Amino acid sequence: MKKASKAVLISTFLLLSLVLSVYYNLTNPRVLVVHSYDENYNWVKGLNASYLSVLKAYPRSVQLRMHYLGLLGAPNAQHKATAAASALRAVEAFEPDVLVVFDDLAVELVTPALLNRPDLKIVFAGIDGQRSEHGFDTASNTTGILERVPLVALHEAMNDLGRGKALTIACLGDAGGVSVAEARQVSQHDWSPHTLLPCQQAASYAEWQAQVKRLTTQADVLFISGYRGVVRVPGETKVVPPAELMTWTEAHSQALPVAAKNGFVADGGALAISSSPQEQGQSAARLTVALLQGKASKDLPVKEGQAFVVAMHADKLDKRGYRLPKVYEAAARAAGAYY
Repeated sequence: MKKASKAVLISTFLLLSLVLSVYYNLTNPRVLVVHSYDENYNWVKGLNASYLSVLKAYPRSVQLRMHYLGLLGAPNAQHKATAAASALRAVEAFEPDVLVVFDDLAVELVTPALLNRPDLKIVFAGIDGQRSEHGFDTASNTTGILERVPLVALHEAMNDLGRGKALTIACLGDAGGVSVAEARQVSQHDWSPHTLLPCQQAASYAEWQAQVKRLTTQADVLFISGYRGVVRVPGETKVVPPAELMTWTEAHSQALPVAAKNGFVADGGALAISSSPQEQGQSAARLTVALLQGKASKDLPVKEGQAFVVAMHADKLDKRGYRLPKVYEAAARAAGAYY
């Protein structure tokens, strides 16, 4: 009799656990986060840390999944198609209430088929392109934050580097879409009293080397809009390791290499003033929470990123005769990016 009672209690407990588990899965909101790159990339780490720090404050439990497309470098059409198919399968299998998409590649590959779906709300962040390029300006189920080159901060840095002298700025990037989008932003800015030369792209290592040697005879500063997609051999997808590329550039550029890229100084550059992954991640999380609380996408205006982080290599600046005010050092130290 006791054994039968015990068996009934165990069965009841297991059934109750199953019911609660099903109830949990059915009632707790689901959020799927899709990244363009992989989880070990420092930019992605910054996005995740800041996103999760805000999402933890949401009072309800959230079922959260991360999906990484792993498209660093110069992926070919097949790589992109495979990554896109994998992400779309994840969307259909998980059925998220909110889909968060970080960076341009993920947006380009994943969101077109999901726009205007009434059962899905989309948050985008880290986007260098315009909303209209992705259909976000007319979609009913999207909101987000755009990533923008911190042009005002970079302009002020040019003033401080020049110390009253007008500088000539060359502009070079790889042939990727993000680099082109950043070059467009840079070209549209009024750099006076400085002079900006037309922005150039280099797809291969040989093109990059030739452009560096040519451009830096004409300029004081070499602004690099992107460098992680430079292929070793034209027509292939294997890229030159960023540290190798920047070590060569630093050694052979007569102009001071400057960028708006996270990781640029760690890869061998001298100075970077880049958009803040903390701002992008936190903003995406706040929008996620607002949508989970019932707000409509149309009531959450799209914003442009304003915050930036500084990274600098003091010795490399000093060797070229450049000194910046101490506030740059303080900002770089605060970001853990002072070398």
